[in-house]
Order: sequence, then C-alpha cells, then structure tokens
Amino acid sequence: MSSISGASPMCRAPTPCSREGAVTDGANIIAAARRWIGTPWRHQGRSASGVDCVGLLVMIARELGLSVKDETGYRRRQDGRRLFDILSRELQLSAITNWKNGDIGLFKECGFPVHVGFLAREDTTETVIHAHARRRQVVEEPLAVYGAPVAVFSLKEQD
Repeated sequence: MSSISGASPMCRAPTPCSREGAVTDGANIIAAARRWIGTPWRHQGRSASGVDCVGLLVMIARELGLSVKDETGYRRRQDGRRLFDILSRELQLSAITNWKNGDIGLFKECGFPVHVGFLAREDTTETVIHAHARRRQVVEEPLAVYGAPVAVFSLKEQD
C-alpha cells in the first residue's frame, strides 16, 4: 500500500485522534465516521471543510493510522469499474452477506457502482454513513432507505 506523504490525522472535536498504531475494529471506525456527520459535501474534498464519499474513507483511514493511497482526478459520474478496482487493490473484499461494523459498502448510483459509505449495525438497525451529494453533507441513514451495497470491503492494517 502506498503511503500518503505528509498525511496528518483529521480530528473533529470532542474526541482526539491517536496515531499509536492502526485501529481498525468496527466500533472505532464507526465512531470516527460519526464524528464527520454534518461535514459539508465537496467533490474530491479531503478536509473538515468538505469531503466526498472517497474523501470520507481516506480521512477516516488516516485518522485511524492507516496508510492509504488517495485517488483523485476522478469524475463525479464514471462507469464504476475504476472505483471497484481501486477498492479491491487497497482494501480487503468481504462477504456481502456477512459484513461487519465499519466495513465499506460500494453502492450503485445511476446504475453504476460509484459510491462508498461505512456500514453500521446496532441490534437490528443497519445504517450507512456517507458523504451524500444531494444532501450536501455527511449523513447516517437506514441502509434499507439507501439500498444494499453491491460489494463490501474491510479496512486492513499494514503488513
């Protein structure tokens, strides 16, 4: 996995970030994702002033101490193959029927898999935390409302 030079964790109050090793358990991933709720949506954004769906993934991975390759230069509407290929290379493909808290769902929009969000489950409630372009911010909403992912990936620690 490539390292992002000069990457610093993005922390949002009130919870401080820790860089003492990668922390990839589901509860920590979901807690980090929820701290971003309300952050404005911005195409290719990578800061507290705005993120898109990939930017949210990148910033949370950085916050958790993971070294990730950041992909930019993508269009808002693409065929989806590129995103699937990048996710497959950078993350661990998981069983779609057995996802865990903090896994990343790949979702179709306009018929193509071009959107990602963090999957969360508490008891029987399943949600997705994602940067929603139409709502212009990071939101958490019921997975049943947004729709099932077409693929699921897990963040993985460096070897």
